[in-house]
Amino acid sequence: MTRLAAIDGLPWQHPAPSLAARTNRSEVRKREVRRHLGARPQFAGADDRMYSDVIDAYHGETGLALAENAVTALDLAWRELLHTQPPDEYTDGTLYHKRQPLVLRELAAHKLFGRLSEPVDGVPGVRVSPEEVIVCAYSSTMLLEEAVATLARPGGVIVYPEGLYKSSGIHVEKYGLRMQACPVAPDDSFKIDPELLAACLDYFAERGELCGVLLTLPGNPVFTEYSAEELLAIGRVLLAHGVPVICDMAFDCMVAQHIPIAALEIPTADGVRRLYDQVLTITGNSKGYNAFGPCKLGAACSGNAEWLAEVRERLTISFQRESTHLARAIVEHTPADYFARNRVRMLEQLDRAHGHITAINARFGAKVMRPLGSRQGMFLTVVFDDALLDQVCVATSAELEDLLLAGAGIDTVALDRTGSERLGVRFNVLAPRKAPGRESADLVDELFDRLEQLIQEIREGLTYPKVLAERGLPILEGTPAR
Repeated sequence: MTRLAAIDGLPWQHPAPSLAARTNRSEVRKREVRRHLGARPQFAGADDRMYSDVIDAYHGETGLALAENAVTALDLAWRELLHTQPPDEYTDGTLYHKRQPLVLRELAAHKLFGRLSEPVDGVPGVRVSPEEVIVCAYSSTMLLEEAVATLARPGGVIVYPEGLYKSSGIHVEKYGLRMQACPVAPDDSFKIDPELLAACLDYFAERGELCGVLLTLPGNPVFTEYSAEELLAIGRVLLAHGVPVICDMAFDCMVAQHIPIAALEIPTADGVRRLYDQVLTITGNSKGYNAFGPCKLGAACSGNAEWLAEVRERLTISFQRESTHLARAIVEHTPADYFARNRVRMLEQLDRAHGHITAINARFGAKVMRPLGSRQGMFLTVVFDDALLDQVCVATSAELEDLLLAGAGIDTVALDRTGSERLGVRFNVLAPRKAPGRESADLVDELFDRLEQLIQEIREGLTYPKVLAERGLPILEGTPAR
């Protein structure tokens, strides 16, 4: 057993809370709070400003339009389908195969997984071929589920570095697996710690429980930049344990720099080994491409042909040719500069949000909020000052999520849903909204105005129990008595 694994008190030595239970509790509570808030709830901002309605900073939509070229191609594809005049390729049983259409596998290999072939200088990468790609209709989450199903066995454990997609627990634990978080670096960088990861994997491997590793890179809820050397250190740990790795790469197009971990080669005593042969990388066209509804697809790639075949056999829902045609239009006709322009918009919004945090902290004379990770992507994840949370009687991120919704009308993602015990939440700062389809970047200003007023009221004596009492809400399930 490694030195770290032998130390008492490390979190993986105790049964982890169910992420699915946390997620379900959060969803039920949000509905309960909204019912109590009523149709047009009012919330205070600083300097006697008043606002109406809940700001939804919880959702994961970007609010961004499709690329103009993609819109043109999609319009044509719709017309072709509506008037039953599709192109000749539409009848090709291979290109438009109902289980695994070649046209989508080719596009996924060259575009969705394009960064694997040219990650950064000094990293050779992997040129993905269509034969190493599988696709599914509508959502990459289906691929995640089916990949997890191939690893599941009674008493099995999936290890993941702290911080993942807010609903991953539902999709993994449905197969009877237990999910165990491995803490990342304790500072605000939120980087994976190779030594901690190795100790965590050792612990479950020695107990015969380790089934696989789930990575979320680029990060969600927190994006963290890694150098090639840092990723190689992580890669060496994964390779040494020989464990199957599922990597959620859904936010790849949203960040300027990202080295896919599957693109790495690891020198060993037996020669160079490719992580591509151990990692199943999953992505889709919903985030970076902003595809919607019937135009969405998921894709996965790996150099492990046997594992890929197992997942492929589980994908029993066929593509409709119409779905293939629509998804093709978006992926094929979205240019590279579209992603670059959107990344600029995201950075502007993150700068705007960081500016609010800096100003609020300055006005209160303390770091009441601290952003985590690097300034890229669509989300801002912050932790709150411990002294402030003690003052307001909040002990968990679930309670913080509840306080922000009931007390300020701001809907967020508690970090406990992402497997992190830090006292923070994730905000969608790119496209907050008060109703679906009504996303507005300008709502960020109102969001932080509400936050500032709430913090001021906390400093004046407001507590979480008082907020619940004023709204007529029962305490959150699992909240200790106070």
